[in-house]
Amino acid sequence: MDYRTLSKVQEEKDKITDLFKEIKDLEMELECMYIREPDEVKYIIYLEKLIDSLYEQVDTIEGLSNENN
Repeated sequence: MDYRTLSKVQEEKDKITDLFKEIKDLEMELECMYIREPDEVKYIIYLEKLIDSLYEQVDTIEGLSNENN
């Protein structure tokens, strides 16, 4: 492997790590919303869709890295 390939792999790992941190934060916020503000349906739905979108991004990045290996 050359430097560019290693750099790309590290970028993908860092991006996945950042996405999982963001997902974790949003899941905690969503849990709080379920408990404290269950009537805020629009915001809860927004958070759920955002979390799903982030998981899809992770799947896409992992899929691309698996194709390269």
